[in-house]
Amino acid sequence: MTFRFSHIISADGLHIRLTEQKLLRAARGVPFAAWQDHLGKPAMRSLRGLIESGDVRLDGDELTVPHSVVAALSAAVADPLGLPSIGAFSLSLQFEERIETPDGRIKMRWSDANYKTAGVERQGAILRIGKEVGRLSETFYRLSEAIDRFNATAGGEIDSRIAAWAPIQQELATATGQRITADAFMKSLTFYQAGAFALDVAETTNGPDFTPILMGRAKVASLEDDAPAADIDGAEVEAGGRTDMLDAGTDALLPPELQRRFVEKNFNVAARAHDAYVLGRNTYVVLDPGLKTALDVVRAKRKAPPEERRAFLRNPRPVIAEALAVAGQDTTSLFIETTQYSDRVEGLGVWADIKTAPSKGSTGWLPEKFDGGAPAPQVVNAQNIEEIAGAVERARAAGEDAIVLDGSRVPIVDIEPQIAKVRQEINGGAANPPHAEPDPKTEEADAKERIGLTIKNNIDGVEYTIPVNPRPRRIAPDFPYALMSANAPKEHQTKGFDWLVEAWTKGWPGVLLADDMGLGKTYQALAFLAWIRANMRTGGRGHPTAAAFGPLLVVAPTALLRNWLAESRLHLAQDGLGEAVEAFGSGLKRLKRPKGTDWTPENALDLEQLRKADWILTTYETLADNHRAFARLPYSVVVFDEIQKIKEPGSINARSSKTINADFVLGLTGTPIENKLEDLWAIFDRIAPGYLGALRDFSKRYADHNPKRLKELKASLDERSNGLPAPMLRRMKDKARDGLPEKRVETYKVTMPKPQAEAYRQIVAQARGAGGSRRQMLEILHRMRGISLHPARAEVDTSDPSAIDAWLNGSARTCKAVEILQSIDTLGEKALVFIEDLAVQRAFAESMGMIFDLPKTPVIINGGVAGGARQDIVDRFQKSPPGFDLLILSPKAAGVGLTITAANHVLHLSRWWNPAVEDQCNDRAYRIGATRDVIVHIPLAIHPDYGDQSFDVKLHALLERKRSLSRDMLCPPESEGDVDELFGGVAVDQA
Repeated sequence: MTFRFSHIISADGLHIRLTEQKLLRAARGVPFAAWQDHLGKPAMRSLRGLIESGDVRLDGDELTVPHSVVAALSAAVADPLGLPSIGAFSLSLQFEERIETPDGRIKMRWSDANYKTAGVERQGAILRIGKEVGRLSETFYRLSEAIDRFNATAGGEIDSRIAAWAPIQQELATATGQRITADAFMKSLTFYQAGAFALDVAETTNGPDFTPILMGRAKVASLEDDAPAADIDGAEVEAGGRTDMLDAGTDALLPPELQRRFVEKNFNVAARAHDAYVLGRNTYVVLDPGLKTALDVVRAKRKAPPEERRAFLRNPRPVIAEALAVAGQDTTSLFIETTQYSDRVEGLGVWADIKTAPSKGSTGWLPEKFDGGAPAPQVVNAQNIEEIAGAVERARAAGEDAIVLDGSRVPIVDIEPQIAKVRQEINGGAANPPHAEPDPKTEEADAKERIGLTIKNNIDGVEYTIPVNPRPRRIAPDFPYALMSANAPKEHQTKGFDWLVEAWTKGWPGVLLADDMGLGKTYQALAFLAWIRANMRTGGRGHPTAAAFGPLLVVAPTALLRNWLAESRLHLAQDGLGEAVEAFGSGLKRLKRPKGTDWTPENALDLEQLRKADWILTTYETLADNHRAFARLPYSVVVFDEIQKIKEPGSINARSSKTINADFVLGLTGTPIENKLEDLWAIFDRIAPGYLGALRDFSKRYADHNPKRLKELKASLDERSNGLPAPMLRRMKDKARDGLPEKRVETYKVTMPKPQAEAYRQIVAQARGAGGSRRQMLEILHRMRGISLHPARAEVDTSDPSAIDAWLNGSARTCKAVEILQSIDTLGEKALVFIEDLAVQRAFAESMGMIFDLPKTPVIINGGVAGGARQDIVDRFQKSPPGFDLLILSPKAAGVGLTITAANHVLHLSRWWNPAVEDQCNDRAYRIGATRDVIVHIPLAIHPDYGDQSFDVKLHALLERKRSLSRDMLCPPESEGDVDELFGGVAVDQA
């Protein structure tokens, strides 16, 4: 059976009944004596007193409550009866003519919290504005009734008009605390009625601070539709109401400027709360009597020690209830919980170093070396240190591993120790190498000096988890074709969408979409976000108020944000996601608040603009720099694209990302394990904190890369369990091609020419005498790597055809590359050529321009090319006419974020140690949009004496084995044993 209160509004008040509904039977009234079971003793006691005094009439099982009493009811009585709460309404009074003239009138203009004024209907103490229904406070009710009586005297005698003005004057004095005379009016007065408050919390170095945000009371069901309505899943939700927490900004009673004025000019100054406050010329806010007492509690708690303040914030209601001294007072409708900071945030302080166990996964690979291993000369001194340090910073920002000094390429790993040494000599203190792009070691050092939001970090133990909590679904879980453009999804994309919706509905705090590169992760994410927004809108408003209904946030590298905007325009129907706010580039400048006297990192950005946004796009670096502002807003969904950017737990990116308050997190990456297994832990510590345990335990469990444990780990991530979908979805293109063409890998074993073979033999001879230290092994391997590319590096006069011919024929790889490109030229197709070394890039590009008599030298995309310029180059290449052409790219700088499907050939002149990075390069051409088979060409330099023991062959075998293992059991692409295995194969065996 179901019990519910029903209400009928009439001129004399509200007629209230409690009805009982049994299955297949008509509803019947419940006698008043039995109401206590549904109201509780305090509310029942108050009602009996009102009946006894004659203020409320009882007729059988029906109460008639006059409007004057309805307005005066406390929340402790009104809420159990299901009456509307005090509405977040404002009232503007406009005076037409003077009040003592026969035609003088006072026009009441009502608006709701969203400043809507259409569809106003007042019936006594109940006011409806559109779909919003609320109760007037006693002050507002008496004032509006007095104005109605005054307006009814229009056209009458002056004496009667003045007499009718007197009650209005009395009510205005009560509302404003000031005596208002007729002559004091200009043209209008505006009143806001505050029936509740929330807290605006800001973390400071002295603990949390908080100020009240005036609000209307929490909303309840409308009078005409207060029956539970089943949502599409069959769960009951209250029609017209919300059970989730509110958002302080969206549901605030006052406009932002008036709210700031209330706090700064009134609350922060006054010793005690007043009945009303002046907010501006002829603008007032009227406080509910109980609210005054509650605000005095807030004022007192602000002066308490930090721990007492934090305890108060965790649960303010008991303290407020005690201060009200009303037994059984329900403070739910007086104090409104809001969603701002994540529960993971502990406070504000210096970001202490996060000491993690040293990983056994990373090999610390160095750049290709061509110089035979001679140490880098000392080139840094006190005069040029800033210039060289700046060059290093720019190189790191561009994704390069070397700088050019006096025409020579010097690896950053060689130059940074010199910078540190000179700085020590100058001021006696070591300095971290400057950088812009995240470098794990230096970024952690920077983090130590930062003041930021501190979090529960799950390093030594599990301090923070988010439970699985199902979410209400209000629309069908179908692919949102109506919100998408004409581009139909592939089969694997509809399955990915279904998985996302199920994961969200079943209550995962977040999931990882780790599809292979080129399968359309952005498209699937956009479809999901469009569905989420449609689901929110069905909940009642364009901007509902819980954390689950906050704006959408997309965090991605800068180059990819442009792609997100382009993809949204391509794939979404108009208004599929609403208006985008670009919190990066020039858009960020518009969001930044000027540094005035009230500026703090907590309000460095225009939070009102962000709060009202449909979706926001920002970079990892912008999020890190402004995390203290971003963290003050709740987000319905946060998408972290290329989420491996937070793989280092102690990095600035990782720390700041975990301060963000998200109802659901969607991570996107094609490489869930970029270097070591701990990368995966770091990603899931943002997506589903605690799911993979504490970091130290995780590292210890998988340190030996035991195949059985790795398979178990994979199963825990990509298989259904306990009725829940897997928290990770990873499909590879060879299994989910959906119309993609084939990809073939062609390897070419080419014998080294004599000069190259001799240089290689000398390296092997050095290996025989090596002491076997890890550093020595790495040095030898990198020399072999460089020699295998070219023994002379880029020592060629590109203006001399014979010199170019000699240079190209001096390396097995470059010689074969020309043959491969000649066959591609014959086919009239295009190619991407990946080369790591900058000097070799330039030499090869100029050589190819001459060899193939191209109209221009092939364009190079490396770290020195800005993100926007890279996309322009790609766009021109994509639109170029049919026929042979090629692009030369750096593996790291151009291996992510670019779609270059005009090329169907990929040539690797440089081999990358990490198969995931090499696969990223291949996937620039092999992705959705490709129409021809993609061929990956890998020339291998073979020493005439060592054959299959040559470096290229051994490295190729190692990479293939790593690829296979990473697919079967999430094996990291790099491990400590790689150096020993490779060194033993190419040096010891050859010796």
